[in-house]
Amino acid sequence: MDNAVVTLFFILPFLIGILLANVAERNTNIRALQFVYLSILNIGLIGVGLMLVLVGMLQPVMAAREPAVAIEADWYGVAAVMIAGCAVALAMLLKPVRQAAARLFPIDPNSMVHITALSMTATVVGGNFAQMILTNSLLTPELLSQIEGQGISATFMDILIFPLLTLSVAALLAVGWLTRRNWDEVIERLGLTVPRPAHLALAIVVTAALIGLAMAADQAWAQIDPASYQRVGGVSSELMKNFTGLPGAFAIGLTAGIGEELFFRGAYQRRFGVVMTALVFATFHVQYFISIATAVVFVIGLFLGVLRQRTSVTICILAHFLYNFASVLLAGV
Repeated sequence: MDNAVVTLFFILPFLIGILLANVAERNTNIRALQFVYLSILNIGLIGVGLMLVLVGMLQPVMAAREPAVAIEADWYGVAAVMIAGCAVALAMLLKPVRQAAARLFPIDPNSMVHITALSMTATVVGGNFAQMILTNSLLTPELLSQIEGQGISATFMDILIFPLLTLSVAALLAVGWLTRRNWDEVIERLGLTVPRPAHLALAIVVTAALIGLAMAADQAWAQIDPASYQRVGGVSSELMKNFTGLPGAFAIGLTAGIGEELFFRGAYQRRFGVVMTALVFATFHVQYFISIATAVVFVIGLFLGVLRQRTSVTICILAHFLYNFASVLLAGV
């Protein structure tokens, strides 16, 4: 429960930003406020990054004086990535920069929703990579043993909050729920339609292909880099140890399938395309760090992105659910 509350606390500022952006589309008075809000958000995170630089500078001193409390990590790398992401996010608020972005993506450089999406993408991707670097540098064999000993793992409340609740709400707010569109228009914009029989069959075929891809990549990873394979696999297994059998498979399948597909393939992809969406999608899977598993998630995102273009988000949710459902069950075999 505590992890879920912390997750909600960190995500709430972004949900507020998405809501303000949609209000600003019809209220020019809010537009200036939104620019200020995004600026403060990123400047604040840059401040956090500078504090991490200070932590890195003090790390040798702490290690010498209080080795028991010193935390050795790549603080400079974490800070650099976080600050870079926020700097890009601030640059996206400048008209020439977002006009250049509009040449790459089908966005309106004057739309507050699209400006916010550009800015927050840079902020979040930078934050996700920073988290990957931090966790990767902290994850020593001793810490992994400590995690296993303390029984630190995700709970049903954790996956209910993220990805299901926060990503679903983010998707709904992003497409104008409560501000610019009524419910029927929101459903249409998100691509939620009644599936056709042929599309149902296609979802099953895509799921089978993704499972085969994941299994092949898993075997190759174990052969190419067994140390990384065991380390990342050990963390993932420990974090998800509460989700086994049919109940766990249903829980992981439904929460990730609904939340992630509504946000990424439903709200985000229409403006940023298959490749960009798959890249951002991969960075959200921070539990895999920067590894072969992250590359696999990127490829899965590409498959789901093309499936969205050919069918609907409903079918993407089904394929995502089936993939996660099968993966959990196979992991327990």
